[in-house]
Amino acid sequence: MTRLLGPFLIYILMFIGWSGAGLFMLLAPARFGNFIHHNVGAIPLVQSSDWGKKLFLRLVGAGLLAFAARFALRVADLFR
Repeated sequence: MTRLLGPFLIYILMFIGWSGAGLFMLLAPARFGNFIHHNVGAIPLVQSSDWGKKLFLRLVGAGLLAFAARFALRVADLFR
């Protein structure tokens, strides 16, 4: 039983990471975009009037949440 606990905790941490990033992108896309801009410089600054950038970030966040849900279902199938 304790041998399964290690991989199970890794899967839980991965699920929390993917779903946390997805929720952050859905709820605060401008803040997430500016966070990525200041830390990595991968995307331009997101202003409050940039609805296209915020829409794109929200769509990517929804995709991350869908990926996290699919990931959780696949992991649940492993443990059945």
